[in-house]
Amino acid sequence: MSERTERREAVADPVVAELLDAVDGPTAVCDPSGGIRAWNDPFADEAGATSELVGSAFSDLVDCPSDPLARAVDTAERTIGSGAVEPTDRPATVACRPVERDESVTAVVVTLSLDSDPFENERALYEASVDAAADAVYVVDRSYTIRTASDGFTRFTGIPTERVEGRDVDCLRELGIVDGDVFQEGMRALRALFAGETDSWNITSEARLEDGPGIVENRLSPIEREGAVVGVVNAVRDVTERERRREELAANRERLAAILDDLPVMMVAADEEGRIEHCQGMDFDAMVCDRDDFLGAPVEAFQSVCPDLVGGFERALAGETSTATATIAGRTYKACFEPFTGGGDAEAVPASADGAIAVAIDITDRTRREAELQTREQELRAVIESSPDPIVMQDVEGRYQVVNEAMLTNIELDRETVVGSTSGDLFGDPVSQRMEAHRRSVLETGRARVVEEELPDGDGGSLIVQLTIAPYHGPDRDVQGTVSIARDITELERQRDELETLAEIQGLVQESMRALTGATTSEAIKETVCERLADSEYYEFAWIGRVESSDRELRPEVSAGPAEGYLDSITVNVDAGDNGGGPASEAYRSGEVQVVHDVNEDPSFKPWREAALENGFQSVAAVPLTHGSTTHGLLGVYADRPNAFSRREIDGFETLGEVVGFALAAAQYRRLVEADSVLELEFEVRGETPFNDASRRHDCRFEIDHAVRTGDDRVVNYLTVEGADPELGESVARDLPNLEQLRRLDGEVAPHYEMTLTDSVFQYLADAGARGKRGVVEDGVGTMFVEAPADADVRQITDAMNERFPDTNLVAKREAHRTDPPWWHAHGDIGARLTDRQRAVLKTAYYNGYYEWPREADSETLADSLDIASTTFLQHLRKGHRRVLEAMFDS
Repeated sequence: MSERTERREAVADPVVAELLDAVDGPTAVCDPSGGIRAWNDPFADEAGATSELVGSAFSDLVDCPSDPLARAVDTAERTIGSGAVEPTDRPATVACRPVERDESVTAVVVTLSLDSDPFENERALYEASVDAAADAVYVVDRSYTIRTASDGFTRFTGIPTERVEGRDVDCLRELGIVDGDVFQEGMRALRALFAGETDSWNITSEARLEDGPGIVENRLSPIEREGAVVGVVNAVRDVTERERRREELAANRERLAAILDDLPVMMVAADEEGRIEHCQGMDFDAMVCDRDDFLGAPVEAFQSVCPDLVGGFERALAGETSTATATIAGRTYKACFEPFTGGGDAEAVPASADGAIAVAIDITDRTRREAELQTREQELRAVIESSPDPIVMQDVEGRYQVVNEAMLTNIELDRETVVGSTSGDLFGDPVSQRMEAHRRSVLETGRARVVEEELPDGDGGSLIVQLTIAPYHGPDRDVQGTVSIARDITELERQRDELETLAEIQGLVQESMRALTGATTSEAIKETVCERLADSEYYEFAWIGRVESSDRELRPEVSAGPAEGYLDSITVNVDAGDNGGGPASEAYRSGEVQVVHDVNEDPSFKPWREAALENGFQSVAAVPLTHGSTTHGLLGVYADRPNAFSRREIDGFETLGEVVGFALAAAQYRRLVEADSVLELEFEVRGETPFNDASRRHDCRFEIDHAVRTGDDRVVNYLTVEGADPELGESVARDLPNLEQLRRLDGEVAPHYEMTLTDSVFQYLADAGARGKRGVVEDGVGTMFVEAPADADVRQITDAMNERFPDTNLVAKREAHRTDPPWWHAHGDIGARLTDRQRAVLKTAYYNGYYEWPREADSETLADSLDIASTTFLQHLRKGHRRVLEAMFDS
């Protein structure tokens, strides 16, 4: 019987025998007490024995002081020790691995590594390291029984090896380590390996690990002896993290591919022969083609779509890097062409390339935006350059980056000198320090700032400059510097000061006008005006004078101010000639304000210059006091500075002159109606007029009286025709150029017509302070009967008549005691209680037959003649009635 036969007979388990034969190194199987039960040929050769090994004690064959076999039985763990093989005393490393059944060690596999073979000497250590490795290893025999499992199995699954060793592989499914699908695939692998259909089988699957679900990789390999597969060893590795990274990588690649496909970017790669081997990105539909049409095709396939791509690839395949811009289907693309090589010096330029790659990006929108930005920048620069105000841009360090032509002109430097400099380089202290402080404040707060600075103008004077400083931002909204605009507001400030002064002067004028309401006499009016003006901070002296008709000399009546002696030293005539022709006489004659802006320079003021300068007067304003066509006097105003009277001040004085003229006329008229004695004047009016001509041709008489002013420069007159058909009056009146309205009165007695006239002689007389009583026209001559105060200026009234009728002569003048009913008396009578409007309404109603029965005119008709609303007419009428009744019954 052979040694193998004896050994097989000594070993009850044929699988064990086959496994021992499969192991190249000296290996034996011992029982827990150390008796040898089975061995392989290398072990028998080393031990120098054959059949007598059965039942022999392992310790008799190998002298190992550390007794690793006993320790393996005690600890149920793999142990290693060093010893010597008897009887040769050859050094060896002993590795003992216990085999457990039912939670007890039933056998120990002992492996010897002899020091004479370096590899064999490390075998035991290698096998121990397998057990210590992270991988799990187990062996399945042909009966699909798990014969052994490594310690890594327990570390992987948390299940002790004794729970699977000696059991059918189906226990892996029962224990929940693998699911049914994985188990079935594993069975297919075992059957294929046992049948010799494959020499390996890999399965990657989900499994239950100690830390929870994971992914493992199973590497199944056959165990062969003498050409037959006796078992399958499965090395299991935890690849959960690797698979997770692989899935993440795959997902990232998928996302990247999707992004590249969606991005307006095209990547095309060509091999060394110029054939396209990769296309990705950009929607090829926009190119009216399909990317699949290009794969494998030569780069010339792009010729019909974009010839520039073909040229770029040809240059890249020749080893040249280039760029190109092309337009495809209305879109603009920029492409970069790069050669690539498989080896050699990376920095060297190859004579030819192993291939080429092109990357193209859609720059249509960017090109459009760049064009828009360029256009806007050009427009902005044009605006900056065309601005008359200096404009500069500085970076955060204060260096000038942009300056316009106005800035360069103002500082008289060239652009090259300014750009890159700071304000400290260009301007001296303290100007540059103040400018930099303003700029720093804007940078710190991020808000615009407007300040005013007084700067030297280079001619020894100064300018007032308004600086507007604002931050400017970059594409990321970060502050990159400041932009400043400087505006010369010197003139504006002067005008602002002038406006403030003008406002105060206008307030002074308005205050003077309001003060007139409390003045009832001409003297009080004149004193109020002069005192208000002279007391102000703007004027030194004021006086009011009137013209004496005898010598046409303007004689001062009232003055105010510290230079009253000035008037004693001057004479002013309103006619041209000696002491005439100056601003006062010109203002009196023209009715317009006259100004001498500089007493020392104006030649028209030469006769009065010396006296004016002695009193410190530098400028003069002469203001006519007019009302209507009559000038009631002249106001002189003096200032201690040249150019004291602006255009707006002059406008204010024009208004003041009109108001004072009206007040003086009203005061003069008041004296007329309140006086007991009056001056009666008669004027003859000759010349060609419609009424003069008609009276001469028809030998009739016209009388015009009862004039009523309506308050809007219109006068209502009543016309009576004697010695002719009253209708003649209508035809003659309609020839009057100043007739506005004519109405026939239906009364049986005179008057016959109501005439509403503009530019009426009655109005001229009232402006001169007189009252036209009536006008009579007969035999081709008109006679006007006028009343005036006893001290009235007859020349002034005559001028008023001549203003309306040039061919007028004063034919009678007499002082008379008033004999008609004094409706204007001030104490207890009716006239004193009526306002002018109430008196006009009552007079109009009376002469138009409003109080007749039946009425000859209604309220609407009378209101129209006075150009007022009928409700207003009735209101004045009732109030007038009340005043009349009060005067009657209260007295």
